[in-house]
Amino acid sequence: MKLAHFDFESIFNILPGEVNVLVLEGETEFFEYCSRLVRQISGGEGGFCLSYDDELLPISKYADIIYDYFSADGYDKKFAAKLFRSLQSAGEENFMREYCAVCEKFAELFAKLNSESCCPVTYDEEKGMSALFKAFDVRIEWGECLAERLLTYIRAGISLLKTRVFFFVNLKSVLPPHVLSRFYHEAELLQTSIFLIENTQKPKLEGEKVTVLDRDLCEIVA
Repeated sequence: MKLAHFDFESIFNILPGEVNVLVLEGETEFFEYCSRLVRQISGGEGGFCLSYDDELLPISKYADIIYDYFSADGYDKKFAAKLFRSLQSAGEENFMREYCAVCEKFAELFAKLNSESCCPVTYDEEKGMSALFKAFDVRIEWGECLAERLLTYIRAGISLLKTRVFFFVNLKSVLPPHVLSRFYHEAELLQTSIFLIENTQKPKLEGEKVTVLDRDLCEIVA
């Protein structure tokens, strides 16, 4: 894949194992281009063009951007519906007997609870597996450390949303170099592409291709 923007001379090759790092030194430019990318990935306009073999691809369908590293709550909301559908499909194809056994046990329990209730109660037997997932707060287990959470996010994005490129904002400011190198390696094994947008140039790591837009708006391939 390739990524281009009419403001940049460079065309970015997006390949697994090659990490693009775009450094936007000016605060205004950093905020502006990050905002454009967030807006475009959300379905709006931003001026970025994602392509594969000269065919334009909808960036909102194939790309994602991560900039909040402090809370996984938003991650759960993003994947919940797709996760439930995926689990339900697997359950209906492979574990229907087990699911029916759970429903029978619940019906027995509910009958006993109903007999103890101050008034008659009922429940919807037709809600299916998704209702069971919601009742037990089924969700993705994100892990303890940031790198583990981000790799889980990538796996979920690839599997559930078919995402092909992940943009990260100021990732080099929250992961130390040795952890970041392992993160790159794991992402390469997943056959996905990583693109970093930074506002400060930091030491270059193996596998990175760095492009700098300095404060004078000069474009430099580092």
